[in-house]
Amino acid sequence: MRFLYDENAGNDCLEVKGDNFNHLKARRVSVGERLDIRNLKDGYSYLYEIKEFSRKAVCELVFKSLAKNYESDLTLAWAVVQPSVIEKALPSLNEIGVTKILFVYTDFSQKNIKLDFDRFERILIGSSEQCGRNSIIKFEIFASVSELLKVYENVSLVDFGGVNLDAASKNEILFVGSEGGFSDAERTKFAKSYALNSPNILRSNTAIISVAAKMLL
Repeated sequence: MRFLYDENAGNDCLEVKGDNFNHLKARRVSVGERLDIRNLKDGYSYLYEIKEFSRKAVCELVFKSLAKNYESDLTLAWAVVQPSVIEKALPSLNEIGVTKILFVYTDFSQKNIKLDFDRFERILIGSSEQCGRNSIIKFEIFASVSELLKVYENVSLVDFGGVNLDAASKNEILFVGSEGGFSDAERTKFAKSYALNSPNILRSNTAIISVAAKMLL
């Protein structure tokens, strides 16, 4: 773990409880040791010194510094799929450096699916603690492709039969479909379509990780 997350990081005094405290106990830390604690919002790394360690850790702020942030400007659109599928991909997308994901209910999405963004955020916080990223992916959600295109114009599909993804620009928002891809009616709404260079049909989570890696790594 590269640092601990606490939404109150930046306060002069901080109490570490719950899972974070249990993690510190497992690491056998003691009074006098210093911890890097971040809130993943303001770009800072806060160094705290442990002053008390019993049923909780009481820490005092020593100093703060701007942490290096390797976040990209990459925004991806993703058709809504089963939450378990999304959850498997989120840590990898976070590590690669995706900035934002636009979730879209498409014709082949199950409309009864509800996305738990609080749970997604907890997964991303754990990912950032492990990989050192000083932020987490942001989310937006749209009820349909038409609603997406009212807000974002530079969207291109990642679909069967498109031109090679090497031709895509980082200024475009690449849109990955569900397991069934996109309907014919949806395809007519987009001027550009790209394809991954794979002879196999990829699962939705594999496709979006591949797109992110292609654009950023």
